[in-house]
Amino acid sequence: MKVILARTAGFCMGVKRALEMVLKAINENQTEIYTYGPLIHNPQVLDLLKERGIRVLGQGESAAHGLVVIRAHGIPPQERRELETTGARIIDATCPRVARVQAIIRRWARQDYATLIIGDADHPEVRGLLGHTQGRGYVVSSLEDVQALPELERIIVVAQTTQSEAQFDGLVAEVKKRFPEARIFKTICDATASRQAEVKALAAQVEALVVVGGRNSGNTQRLVEISQATGVPTYHVETDQELNLAEMSRYKVVGVTAGASTPHWLISNVVNTLTHAWVFRPGSAVNYLYRIWRFLLKSNLFVALGAGSLSYTSSLLQQVEPLWKYFFVAFFYVYAMHILNHFTDPASKLNDPVQSMFYGRHRRFLLITGALSAAFALTLGFILGPVAFLFIVAMSAIGLVYNLKIIPEKIATVTKIGALKEIPGSKTLFTAVAWGVLAALIPVVCSDRAFSPATGIAFFFVAGLIFIRSGLFEILAIEGDRVVGKETLAIALGRRRTLNLLSAGSVILMVVLLLSARVGFVTSLGYVLTLCSLYALGYLTIYRKGLMEPGLMLESLVEANMILAGILAFFWDPYYGPF
Repeated sequence: MKVILARTAGFCMGVKRALEMVLKAINENQTEIYTYGPLIHNPQVLDLLKERGIRVLGQGESAAHGLVVIRAHGIPPQERRELETTGARIIDATCPRVARVQAIIRRWARQDYATLIIGDADHPEVRGLLGHTQGRGYVVSSLEDVQALPELERIIVVAQTTQSEAQFDGLVAEVKKRFPEARIFKTICDATASRQAEVKALAAQVEALVVVGGRNSGNTQRLVEISQATGVPTYHVETDQELNLAEMSRYKVVGVTAGASTPHWLISNVVNTLTHAWVFRPGSAVNYLYRIWRFLLKSNLFVALGAGSLSYTSSLLQQVEPLWKYFFVAFFYVYAMHILNHFTDPASKLNDPVQSMFYGRHRRFLLITGALSAAFALTLGFILGPVAFLFIVAMSAIGLVYNLKIIPEKIATVTKIGALKEIPGSKTLFTAVAWGVLAALIPVVCSDRAFSPATGIAFFFVAGLIFIRSGLFEILAIEGDRVVGKETLAIALGRRRTLNLLSAGSVILMVVLLLSARVGFVTSLGYVLTLCSLYALGYLTIYRKGLMEPGLMLESLVEANMILAGILAFFWDPYYGPF
């Protein structure tokens, strides 16, 4: 299935700004944080904010000792004054475009103009706008509303910022018939107008259109109405879980758009799920092969195979005979840790819905095999010797304390960092180091070889590949991670700078391999493995240029680099290789 994603889908500027202000407040304040009414019209985001301790404050409720964030829709001025009298600290996250409409209303209200607001009377933005009309405001949403207006001498007309352009233009024409001197201000947000125009254009290119967004979101509902008016089959969903994949698999081309309150990770989930909807068509051999491949990837068997491959490769870089025990220590440990991390990571359900659904269907199998793999890794480590066993135990212990508040309170108060997970980029770094220990250090400490420059190069090679891999996956997961409060490298640096860092790392890794092979620190395998650095630079470039959407294919491309290293090492291998 071909999925066309609308360019304008997702957070508008005002919603993104409001959410960023709340997330910043969470990180910077130790006090209770409230939003005055729901921050945005998206239940999934609101549930996640609730999990992070954000409470919704209703009209008339007090938060004297807390911090109150005024939502993007704005509020009436009298309600703001009531908030201020309670002593609460206030952060105003009103969308600048809504604030502009408020300013227009205030200006003309001071000159005794009545205000007609074309919009939905029950919408919080409209209720906020009415508060600025000095009691001379009227909400118009139909021809009957225009006809029911009293005789007015001086009026202005504004629009709810998420109003339909067609609705606005039609009602303005009726208003002008009754009030020819009315001053018209078309205050529909540019982003709203662009979304609505794009839906019409998209409907002409697709067989069906999916609109993602909260059912109580006015602008999302209007996108649904516009799509339905074109005659194209239209599906309104809040999450990918609501998609009828058996039905969607009938279509060859599907469009996806989303309301202004819909986060990118929800949209991405829908796009990824639709991309794989063809799997639900019964019958073909390709279908079964795809299912096998997806099982290997989503069960973490493929990434575990990659860990074993890197152990094999790093052994050869150090001229250590590669034993099956080294391979399987890395295989079982990585398999167990990936399963544990998925089940304990609250962001996983946001960032990879396909894998989350897989884990839900195969929960018992994964938990049992994960526990057995952890036991096998520890047993093999014990067999290999006390040093290998201690390495595995130490890495497991670090993983267990990673989420705990272990940093002294005095230091945490100053640095705002109480746990290892709160150090920006720590997960990427710790993951890379753990893989380096597994793949590069365990083989040499369990052999008759001493530590040498080759050990450092092998460690750097493994850790470097994993750092680049993990860094890209953190870029793909940036929005979900931000909502649940994870401090990743991509969040700390931003997408563009993180990509630049990872690309630079690929080049540095290639140079280190070339130089170390040239001076004799490692065998000629170092020259061969520069292909892995080029490969990493290649998939980073593919993502940077948007040549491949995040999903199963990109994930497969990234994970295959570890297998590539193992294949290159096999053909070079003087112990067991084909030559």
